[in-house]
Amino acid sequence: MSDAKILIVEDEGIEALDIQHRLVSLGYPTPEIVFSGEDAVKKAGETSPDVALMDIMLRGEIDGVAAAERIHTLFDIPIIYVTAYADEDTLKRAKITEPYGYIIKPFKDREVHIAIDVALYKHKMERTLKESEKWLATTLRSIGDGVIATDKNGLITFMNAVAEVVTGWKLTEVLNKKLTAVFKIINADTRQLVENPVTRVILEGAVVGLANHKKLIARDGTEVPIDANAAPIKDDKGSIIGAILVFHDVTERERIEAELRTARDELEKRVAERTADLALANKYLKQEIEQRKKAEYKLEEKNIELENAKWAKDRFLATISNELRTALNAIIGFSGTLLTKRTGNLSDDQEKQLQAIRSSAEHLLSLINYLLDLAKIEYGKVEIRTEPVDVAGVIREVVEAMQPVAQQKGLKFTDNIPKSQVVIRTHARALNQILLNLTNNAIKFTEKGEVRLEFAQQYRGGGFQTEISVVDTGVGIREEDQKRIFEPFPQLKAAPSSLREGAGLGLHLSQKLAELIGGEISCRSAYGRGSTFTLTLK
Repeated sequence: MSDAKILIVEDEGIEALDIQHRLVSLGYPTPEIVFSGEDAVKKAGETSPDVALMDIMLRGEIDGVAAAERIHTLFDIPIIYVTAYADEDTLKRAKITEPYGYIIKPFKDREVHIAIDVALYKHKMERTLKESEKWLATTLRSIGDGVIATDKNGLITFMNAVAEVVTGWKLTEVLNKKLTAVFKIINADTRQLVENPVTRVILEGAVVGLANHKKLIARDGTEVPIDANAAPIKDDKGSIIGAILVFHDVTERERIEAELRTARDELEKRVAERTADLALANKYLKQEIEQRKKAEYKLEEKNIELENAKWAKDRFLATISNELRTALNAIIGFSGTLLTKRTGNLSDDQEKQLQAIRSSAEHLLSLINYLLDLAKIEYGKVEIRTEPVDVAGVIREVVEAMQPVAQQKGLKFTDNIPKSQVVIRTHARALNQILLNLTNNAIKFTEKGEVRLEFAQQYRGGGFQTEISVVDTGVGIREEDQKRIFEPFPQLKAAPSSLREGAGLGLHLSQKLAELIGGEISCRSAYGRGSTFTLTLK
């Protein structure tokens, strides 16, 4: 029994049906029948049969031999000729197509059964052999060494790409030529020709290797230092049918060895020099140790001085800030009390002057707080530890705090804060201070229109990114000034007078705080139309 698909090519209908019936009785699936060479080629391409039984004498433009040649070439399908003609000319013509069998009519069922099994087995073995040859050829072409194969007469049958590069010869140029004409070797020291190792391999049947200091003379005369080994190729009976030569360009290895020798000689020279200097070095060693001890002592003194200076500075900042804050809070409190008119009525001029006093005091207090916060950041006094924080809740706190300030100026103050919690890892107090600074600036420099807080989250770079923007319709910032707004005390020559009223530290402090919590602040502004400051947290 066999599941092989068989194509019958026979122009005599009765004979075709007879062959089909015989094959079915032998257990094969019902074969398809075609009656001409043209149809045979077409059907072979459509159905891919495992084997074709081909009548040599077919009516039509092409006979069985021509059809078999096309089928074998195009589709690699084994052909078995079935014919009543066995003359010498017919056999000679049919042999050219390399058939897998030849059955003379009339034939017995056993004959056709054996012919089909033999053809299928032979075709399978040939295909396996071809695949093995392709695999071997691909392997030899891919390795990093040069490979050349010869037959038993020393004629080249194969050369991989590495061998082509090193020798300077292409396989197409040297195929079936003597290896000794292509692979010429000399002794690097004596400059004498060396016997080709393949010659010994074919004569002796043993593996032969080249000793060191051998050079290959390439096609263009270039001398390439190589290592090489040659081994015999034997058939199943142990007879030598060829040889294979594997060689490697050792130019880089020899260069490295030469460099190592030079380095070794240089090292030995330096060791000798150092040894000679050792006595002198020992002489000054004690003196150098004493000098180092003195330097370390002085360094320790300087470190103590620096610590004392730092302590004095911190104490000064703490003292002066406390004194200044006390005085300024008193000024703010007394001026606020006077402005309530509980102690008596004020003239318009007096009220205006008191408001100016209170505004200046608040401005100075804000400046002192900014300076102290910046000093803490610069000297590492601010410790930021991230924790889960409801960002929406922090934004709502800022909105509640700044809403009265915006209403006092008659500004529309809106937001798009989500009602639900939005939790990310950050620092709540730092985030609150940044948003208060940005929102306060937006309200301060907006005379009409609105200030808006916008919240958004986007998925970027493999994670969620939170963006909180403060948008205003205020005076805006000129393009040439936007690059300096995050600097401390920026000189914004192109800014309107209202924008130059600030201390110039709020944005600088906010950016520093943003960096501490792993974020950054960016600005987009159109002069005369407003600004957008965006805090991005990753």
